[in-house]
Amino acid sequence: PTRRARELCVRFAHRELDWIEKWAPFKACIQMEGEELDPMIGEDKPQAALDLHEEVIARYKNSAAPEHQRLCAVVGAIAQVLKDQGLPASATAYFAAAMSSLERQCNNSGAAEDPVTTALCTFLAMVLPRTPLSVLKSKARASLTLLVTLSGKDTICPGTLKAALSCIAFMLRVADKSDWPSIAAPYAVLVKHCIDRRPKIRKRAHQCTAEVLSLFQGSQLLSIASEAIVSLLEQSLMVVGGRNGVSSTEKGRTGSEITGALEVLHILNAFKLLLPLMSGKSIGKSLVHFITLLEFQQPFLTREVLNTVQPLFTSATADIPAKDLVNALGKLTVLLDQDKKAVDESTIAARVLLYGMKRLHTIDQDASALTLPTVFHSLAGLLASEHAEAMFGAAECLKNLIQSCIDETMIQKGVYRSDLVGESWNSCPTPIERVCAIADIILGYQYGGAWDMSLQVISALFDKLGRNSFNLMAGTVRNLADLQELSDENMTCRKQLHQTIGSAIAAMGPDQFLTLLPLDIDCEDLSKSKLWLLPILKQHIVGSRLTYFAESILPLALRLQERAQKYSADGQMVAARKSESCAQSLWALLPSFCRYPRDTAESFYLIAKALGDALSKESKLRGIICHSLQVLIEENKEACGYAACAKRKRCTEDAVVDRTADENVKAYYTESVAIANLKVISSFSRNFLPLLFNIFIASPADKRGDLQDTIGGLASIADKSIVKSFFVAVMQKLLKSTKDASGLVRQKGVVPMDIIGPNKEESVTSRRCVFMDLAASLLEGLDEEGVNMLFTATKPALQDGEGAVQKKAYKVLAILCKDHAEFLVKRAREILELLLMTMPSCHFSARRHRLNCLIYLILHLFQSGEQRTEEVLSSFISEIVLATKESNKKTRNAAYDSLVQLGYSLSNANNGASRENLLKLFNMVVGCLAGTTPHMISAAVTGLARLIYEFADLCDTIPDLMPSIILLLRSKNREVIKSVLGLIKVAAARQPVAALEQHLQSMVKSLLLWSDDSKNHFKAKVRIILEMLVQRCGTQAISLVMPEQHMKLLVNIQKRKKFKEKRKSSMEDNGLESKSILSDGGTARHSRWSHRQYFSDDNGEDDDSLDNESSKLGKNNSLKTSQTKSQDATSRSRKQLKKSLSMRQILEGPGLGDSEPLDLLNIQRTRSALSVPKPRKMESRSDDLEIAPDGRIIVPDNDHNGTGQSKRKRHGEDTDDERKFDSCSARSKYSGASNQHRKFSNRAANSERMRVSQRKKKKLDVGWAYTGEEYANKKGTAQGDVKGKRKLEPYAYWPLDPKMLNRRKEKKVAARKGLSSVLMLTKKMQGMSATKALRLRSTRQGKPKPHKGFKGKNKGKSR
Repeated sequence: PTRRARELCVRFAHRELDWIEKWAPFKACIQMEGEELDPMIGEDKPQAALDLHEEVIARYKNSAAPEHQRLCAVVGAIAQVLKDQGLPASATAYFAAAMSSLERQCNNSGAAEDPVTTALCTFLAMVLPRTPLSVLKSKARASLTLLVTLSGKDTICPGTLKAALSCIAFMLRVADKSDWPSIAAPYAVLVKHCIDRRPKIRKRAHQCTAEVLSLFQGSQLLSIASEAIVSLLEQSLMVVGGRNGVSSTEKGRTGSEITGALEVLHILNAFKLLLPLMSGKSIGKSLVHFITLLEFQQPFLTREVLNTVQPLFTSATADIPAKDLVNALGKLTVLLDQDKKAVDESTIAARVLLYGMKRLHTIDQDASALTLPTVFHSLAGLLASEHAEAMFGAAECLKNLIQSCIDETMIQKGVYRSDLVGESWNSCPTPIERVCAIADIILGYQYGGAWDMSLQVISALFDKLGRNSFNLMAGTVRNLADLQELSDENMTCRKQLHQTIGSAIAAMGPDQFLTLLPLDIDCEDLSKSKLWLLPILKQHIVGSRLTYFAESILPLALRLQERAQKYSADGQMVAARKSESCAQSLWALLPSFCRYPRDTAESFYLIAKALGDALSKESKLRGIICHSLQVLIEENKEACGYAACAKRKRCTEDAVVDRTADENVKAYYTESVAIANLKVISSFSRNFLPLLFNIFIASPADKRGDLQDTIGGLASIADKSIVKSFFVAVMQKLLKSTKDASGLVRQKGVVPMDIIGPNKEESVTSRRCVFMDLAASLLEGLDEEGVNMLFTATKPALQDGEGAVQKKAYKVLAILCKDHAEFLVKRAREILELLLMTMPSCHFSARRHRLNCLIYLILHLFQSGEQRTEEVLSSFISEIVLATKESNKKTRNAAYDSLVQLGYSLSNANNGASRENLLKLFNMVVGCLAGTTPHMISAAVTGLARLIYEFADLCDTIPDLMPSIILLLRSKNREVIKSVLGLIKVAAARQPVAALEQHLQSMVKSLLLWSDDSKNHFKAKVRIILEMLVQRCGTQAISLVMPEQHMKLLVNIQKRKKFKEKRKSSMEDNGLESKSILSDGGTARHSRWSHRQYFSDDNGEDDDSLDNESSKLGKNNSLKTSQTKSQDATSRSRKQLKKSLSMRQILEGPGLGDSEPLDLLNIQRTRSALSVPKPRKMESRSDDLEIAPDGRIIVPDNDHNGTGQSKRKRHGEDTDDERKFDSCSARSKYSGASNQHRKFSNRAANSERMRVSQRKKKKLDVGWAYTGEEYANKKGTAQGDVKGKRKLEPYAYWPLDPKMLNRRKEKKVAARKGLSSVLMLTKKMQGMSATKALRLRSTRQGKPKPHKGFKGKNKGKSR
């Protein structure tokens, strides 16, 4: 302690003990019984006091701050005095000592500035929560008087005042609340310091006052305490407003006015915390004053008022008068309607309006309904703002208003009025109708820059209204259709438009929606129909009625099919195709109508017969119908509580259904409704199953997937007896086919696949496979006897010599093991023996399904706690590891998945030894390295890489394994080397840097053995691994272990790294995205396993390391999120600029005519003007060739001087042969052209049409190689080209080769070599006639053959 602290200890030691008699009645307090303590106030235990003393000393003894040293001195002195006097070190004794010392300090002059007073007040604030309640109550009045006296001193220091305010607030908690005069003065002290100039004092006063107001909740004192705070606000406002009555010459009031303004801001800051705790009457008065402050229209003051009101509106317990709240909201709407306001001000005001409306809706729903249209209109006006932030904020507030403040009562009132006719129709619109009208207005052209957000608001309104939107938003639906007619230039958010239309479809249903917007598809002229609605209907129909499809959509589709047949019979193929396409599109709506329909039990019979007829007659519709039945069955099964099925995801993957509509229909689908639906569907299974069987057998193999899934779905809900009867029939046919196959083998001694009928589908093997698929599809509806029967029939097929039969047998066995747990429990041992027996004879095509059987069996043994599990796993681990080297991708992935599933199963074991179990699996795979063949060693290395990639716990084993792996790099087998390089790549990415550096030297030395071997791209793979090591360990660490002869490689790696960083920085400066930006990151893995990334034969130049790949996937979402917001403003401003330019063109352009101006208030006229396409300017292109009706190219004479001589002739550069050739060709050209023009004079009108078609063809055929083959002479050995009928003049061109852009030199050289030969030949023939060109070609014997497109005349006319 300091010298001051020592003096303080001596003073306390020699002080008389009269403070004990006055402040420490602790003996009587200890004798009190039954006294209830405040849960925040501790008991009078000496140990607690000792803990307080020790706590203070331990906390501040090492602090160098003077106030902390004084606090320790005071606490130590008090504890020493208590010890010397033989008093217990209790909280009561500490309280009495602290209060006595404070009283003595207050009586001394200058005590307020004494640091000892600060230490005593701080210590008192720490003692009060531990002092008994009885002691505090008995000394509350005296304590508060002393603290008020102390805090009222003008010279009090801030530290003392802060502690004193905390003590006052605590003592007010225990004071007698019925005696307001005794607590009025302390409370006034707290309120007074809420506007103190010192920020820390002000903050402490705010907190203390809020604590006191929380104690007053529910009592009469709350209104009195609240009035004191309101009076403080009124006094500050009077000081500020008093300057209005003072002339400008009176300068004495300037200081007080500034002080009053600051006090207003301080009290507003205090109201953020205090206003929600005040009484309702005081809150109403405060809101009135806030409205007055808003009228000043000062931006800074307005923001402070809005920030003050926001906590009030968000508080769920604040007692806000509804009338005052409505007035405040009205003033805020006026503020939003002002033209000149800051962006942040508008955003805050919109948010405060939202919170206020939510609070008003909970207080008074009627007042909320009346206020909602006004608030909605003000917020909608912000959508026309020029600032993106204000538009975003307004759109979010509007959507929240729709969700929070529109209830069913308001909607029903609007629907009731919309149904009225006659005189009642002239009544005032209801609030919901006004809201819908405002929503219609925000689709106007003045909101064109914010249409994407306006459409989101309208979509939310459709979701809220549901089917009632048909009555309330019919005009909005039609306006959405008008927006669809706009061009892409004027409608830049078409995707959001379609989503909004989809929300309307999901809300009101397709029946009501198509009443407002009919498809108009049943007409001769399909150009006037709304075919664009079909894909939107397909995506968003949910919860509709099958009755509507059966009565409206299905007859229309049948009529279109009949019309297509009629057109086809009449030879109108284009019209027939259009009608057939429309019919197919209507049928494609069936799966959408099957998504949670509301009348399945009542209306399924209406479509059942039509579905059966279409299945049997229309092969193109079978996929649609099967998909529809699957959706219908799976959704009802899910509602009944069936186990989640993998088919469910596939059945609904195309649906883009609104979440609100989806939740509503799912709520309707109770278990009883779903059971009734399934009962009705299953009653038709007797009709559907035979039909599907026949179609399944007659269909090709690639068309049976949907049929098999549909058969399985129907079998799962059908009656067991029906399914069994069909299953017995299928098994009989399977048995017959098996007997036929075995009989043919005995007779001819060949495999059944060689004995086929007219086509392969009729072979015995294919029939066996078909019946096995049918039997497997019925598994979901079979009982135990049927499952056993199928297993018995499958066992001999597992050893069949045919790979296709084996594949189907293993597939059936895998389904049995996966979906029938009881079967697997009873037959596990038998299945194990069967798999062991069939291991040598397994066909490669069946290996994937065999792996599935193995993994299901081994996982079952793990879960059941079988003791032989490890023995079984060791028996099959080599087979699983070898499967990782399969050429078939699905088999290879199945092997990887098997290893991963085994690892997770072992690591999640319940025996508490997860790591040990995982290491056992790892060691089993390591044991495969002892294989005798390179193929086995390579497979083991691949399996190890997959396990290390997946499980971080195995990274600790890499250092022990690495020497053996590095040793394998000296192998001469390239398959082993490729696998080892992949494992090292995984280890370099997953292993910690410290462990990686242990084997860095041997690893780099062994890798460099293959750094010059380009075969299998080993050179590139080694380079990539070295780059990863440089990134992980650093350049210095790699340079220390790099041999001298390979240092150039390291230098090149550094150069490339710097180049990439430089390019990255330059692209970032330019605001462009680059791959390096996305791929620069750490080593955390988020990506999926990729066999190609580590073990493929590619050169790997484009493959990033594991850390780059992981960061690419890990940062992609965050990067998109961060960039989206920053780019939205730019894109929106561009859209607004583009919109304004197009609007200006429409308003100023000549397309509207000069007689009548455009009425901008007429939305329909404006939209029709926007939908008018702009006239295209006819551009004169110099490269457009004139084509005669017969297809000849007419070359015009470019003689601008009228001399009749070409440019070449004027310069005298042609030879005699060229003159002869040119004159002959000129005579034939002009005479031929004139003759053809005279011959085809009646077709001159088609010339322009042919020119347009040729131009379109030229644009479509970009990149197509015209080599001149079609003009080559096929007869004899004559040279030159031959022109056929209706062909152009012979020509050819050399197509651009994309290999020239390849970074690899060998690719570039190959491309340039071919092009260079063409360029050389063209250069030699430059300026020659066709005769000389042919003569030159005939003399080129023994030279490289030119491109085949350059023959004869093509050489002179190559393009």
